[in-house]
Order: sequence, then C-alpha cells, then structure tokens
Amino acid sequence: MKNDAQSAAYPKRPFSLRNGLKGLLIGMANIIPGVSGGTIAVVTGIYEELVHSFANFFSSEGGWKRNLAFLAPVLVGILAGNIGLARMIGMLLETAPVATNWGLIGLMLGSAPFLVRKSGIQSFSPSYIFLFLAGFGVVLWMGLTPRPDDALPIESVSLGNGALLFGAAIIASFAMIIPGVSGSFLLLLMGMYSTLQNGFSTLNLPLIVVYVAGTLLGVVLGSKGIALLLRRAQAGTYAVVMGLVMGSVVALYPGSSGGTMILVDGGALVCGATSSLLLGNGMKDRILLARCTNNAG
Repeated sequence: MKNDAQSAAYPKRPFSLRNGLKGLLIGMANIIPGVSGGTIAVVTGIYEELVHSFANFFSSEGGWKRNLAFLAPVLVGILAGNIGLARMIGMLLETAPVATNWGLIGLMLGSAPFLVRKSGIQSFSPSYIFLFLAGFGVVLWMGLTPRPDDALPIESVSLGNGALLFGAAIIASFAMIIPGVSGSFLLLLMGMYSTLQNGFSTLNLPLIVVYVAGTLLGVVLGSKGIALLLRRAQAGTYAVVMGLVMGSVVALYPGSSGGTMILVDGGALVCGATSSLLLGNGMKDRILLARCTNNAG
C-alpha cells in the first residue's frame, strides 16, 4: 500500500517535552556562529522526521494533526533557545570558550554511531567517500573563513529593512535543514547577525515576528528538497551529512586548556557525548520503529 513504509518510519506519537528539549538545543545552536542547527537536529536524532513533517505537513500519513503534535514542542523549544539562551551562550563563549566548544564537539561525536546506522551504508564505496569528503570540505572551509564585521543592529522594522530581514531569515533557515551550515555565519555574511542577537535579547517583537515568518517559509522550502533526496538517495545523502557533521568537529576544535581546566574540557566533552546519546534515537524509539516495520510487513 502507498506510504506504508513511510508510516512505519514515522509512527504517530503524542506531544513530547523531549522534543521540546531537542528544539531548545537547535535554537541554542542557531545563535552560535560556526554551529549549525541542522547539525544538532541530526545529533539528537530528530533530523529526518523534522524534514518529513515540514515537507509533507498536510499530505503525510497521520495528517497535519500528527505533524503539528510533533512540530509544536520543537518550534517552541527553538524559539525559547533563541530568546532564553542568547545571553547565556554569549557569556559561556566569553568566559569558557574552550570548554563550550568541547561540549559541542562531544554532542557531534556522540551521534556518529546513530548516523552510520541510519545511513544504511554497508560498505564505503568511492562514491560515498567522495560525498563524505565533499560535505567535510564545505564545513571546514566555512569554519576557517574569517568572520566579516557585522553591521549595526536594526532596532525598528520598516517595509524596506523588514523585506531584507525576511529574505535573510529564509536563507539562514537553510542551516536548520542542511547540517554543518551555520545560520549565524550566513547572517554574519549578510550583516544581520547583530540585528537578530539584539532583537531576541531585547524581545523586539516586530523583528522577531518577521524573522520567524521568513524562517518558517525557508524551512518548508528547504525541507521539500531534502525530503526528496532522502527518498531517492538516502545512503548518499547521509554520507554527505556525516561529512558535514564530522567537518564541524574539526572546524570547532579549540585546542586544550592548561592546568586543571583540562578536566573541565574533558568533562564538557563527556557531557556533550552523553547528551547526544540520550537525546538521539534511543532503544525505546528503535523498538517502536521495529514493531511498526514488522506490522507493515
């Protein structure tokens, strides 16, 4: 029957606070230059379902109610991460930048087993190696490119700068869909990073509304493209994703602190990896997926 496999892969489930926590981490990543919200979506095991729910909101099995129940806590978490964590992340990056980066690296390394399993790749053929290296190289280039100076923040929204902000939000939102591509870095390139950081920190509602509207449109458009790739070439797509994620590890490498701070760096790495394993597709989710697949068969 049509979409039976798809139904098995995306079983119904209720409104989940756990998904809200994953959204919080994605929102946190979106405000850190060099870190991709899409990478965190992959790390926490939510990526493919997020793409599917946005791309097929009204047409997927289970209907829009199922997709809304899944997306609502994620989107609330992303917004809370953007607003509530903006100052905290800025403080962490100023006071403990090395340990903060090691925590992020742990998050990404902890996702490696899940990514390999999810890709379904049985052997690393030359084509998969090429795709992996392509993704790896893109992120490494972005990570090593000097950050441009940002423009002064926009504080009041007019028709002209609102249109610019809306367009910037569409472009930056692709970072939620393409792992390894930093939305903050794209905003820096467009001179909009300080505008968004200041807007979310000060709760500038008109600015936030314009940015959220542009982000939602960009996510839907980007999701449709990624969903098509996942349907037609899942293994190859995940080969690129693995390259993007592992490239992020190298791009974020901060070196090591001296003295006893090495223990703090190591603790941050372990905490990040553990969080990735706990927030990713755990044993409970895999059992559910296996049962649905068996029933579909």
